[in-house]
Amino acid sequence: MLLTNVVARWPGSTHDSFILRHSSVGRRLEAGAVPDGWLLGDSGYPLKQWLLTPFPNPQSAEERNYNMRHSQARAVVERTIGLFKGRWRCLDATGGKLLYKPEKVCHIVMACAVLHNVAQLRNVAIAPDADGHADPEPNPYPQAFEPIAAAVRQRVAVMRRL
Repeated sequence: MLLTNVVARWPGSTHDSFILRHSSVGRRLEAGAVPDGWLLGDSGYPLKQWLLTPFPNPQSAEERNYNMRHSQARAVVERTIGLFKGRWRCLDATGGKLLYKPEKVCHIVMACAVLHNVAQLRNVAIAPDADGHADPEPNPYPQAFEPIAAAVRQRVAVMRRL
């Protein structure tokens, strides 16, 4: 539950898929710089060869199993985000707002991310009043369909290791 990549350039209301698309990670993956791995995204993300999303209407046992495993892996991400926001309440709208210039807020977010990782590595408990859950974001972007990406997702779904 460590943060390995933090983008603090856009406001918190910016949709995750927009941030990914405009991040160095998203640009590198789109360019094919990482040919042997995938990111997992919820249905708010477009299906790509490197960005696997759930099957919208699973038809087979393999597709249902894929969706279940996909959901389990994404739950770790959501718990991590919830823990991060719970540990640093100023980053969650329920805990208040950071009333500073955007540049300073970016530095605060990055400092909180570093401190979160230090706290995780040292097993520092989160404050008792923090719930550790991330609020789900609405999906303003429709699911895009790419046939090659759908084939990649289908191959992953039938892998025996899942």
